[in-house]
Amino acid sequence: MKWFIDTRKSTLLGLSGGVSILIATAYIAHQGFMALINLPGLLLVLGGTLAATLVSRPLHDVIKALKALPRLMHDEQIQINSEIPHLLDIAYWYRAGNIEAAEQAIAKVSNPLLRIGAQLVLDQELIHDVVKVLQWRIAGIRDQEQSQAHILRIMATFAPAFGMLGTLFGLVQMLHGLGQESLSQIGVTMSFALITTLYGLVLANVIFKPLAMKMERRIQHRVMGMNFLLEGVVLLHQRRHPIVIKESLEMYLGQLQGNPQAAVSLARAA
Repeated sequence: MKWFIDTRKSTLLGLSGGVSILIATAYIAHQGFMALINLPGLLLVLGGTLAATLVSRPLHDVIKALKALPRLMHDEQIQINSEIPHLLDIAYWYRAGNIEAAEQAIAKVSNPLLRIGAQLVLDQELIHDVVKVLQWRIAGIRDQEQSQAHILRIMATFAPAFGMLGTLFGLVQMLHGLGQESLSQIGVTMSFALITTLYGLVLANVIFKPLAMKMERRIQHRVMGMNFLLEGVVLLHQRRHPIVIKESLEMYLGQLQGNPQAAVSLARAA
């Protein structure tokens, strides 16, 4: 049984569920779905949120965060033990002193972190330097993705504020037209005033904030997996027997998952 992170389609289920609740609420209130549609209000909230985010963060960071959103729409399975057989092959040949065979085994590794770490070990680099290089790489990946999650949290903060701003605009316009406009026109203005607050709250609490939390969770899982591979590189540098490496990684994986039974999850990987 392979170890992986599976969100069980929770993202699409949550987003579709949230939208469905809004639609059902509109029908129950006898207003219909079209009562929730107000393009000027949506433009104000979305445009204002994006503009404020661009003021607070560089353009290329915001673009990266927005491009990462489609990846959050589907479930991601993070499998790390598929690299374990390659690591064990490298350990076997490295321990036997066959560097050429070990390098051929490295060429089969798809994970960049493990590939770089194993090559540094074969190049006889000090373990302190190997660990430092890999930790820098892990920190760089973590910081980059945390920056994207932080941008989503910034947007979740700005969206309700611009929703309230739209409400104030609508109220000012409504008060300005009292005595001059018909009741129907006042109703349209009041609808605009209230719908922008709804848009701001929905964008913040149904889209931006949950997606930021999901991205942060994926970062934690990815860092956990990279630390797992870092542990394997350290054992490789120590010229441990492949069986010892496999058993050690099984125990390490069980500790990471907080479940002693998870220690057997790598038994079929070798």
